[in-house]
Amino acid sequence: MKAYNNTPGQVFLSISSPSAADCGTIDAGATSDWPFYDNQQNVRVAFSAMPFSQPPEITPFKITIPDSGTGMAVTIGLYQE
Repeated sequence: MKAYNNTPGQVFLSISSPSAADCGTIDAGATSDWPFYDNQQNVRVAFSAMPFSQPPEITPFKITIPDSGTGMAVTIGLYQE
């Protein structure tokens, strides 16, 4: 599973399946790869970010993708003004 951070700041990623769980951060504009979760069912993914004290500031957010199935692709876009 690949996760791409297209926000102006670092985000926290939490990923889990019935048999494993991992977490980490993804820098702005970077991609994270979790091949263990490819083609598994019942994978949960959550992204969250906290505002920074200096620009670029981002509004706190959290996105949870509750479940996935084999061959399923999810695309999420965030836009900030």
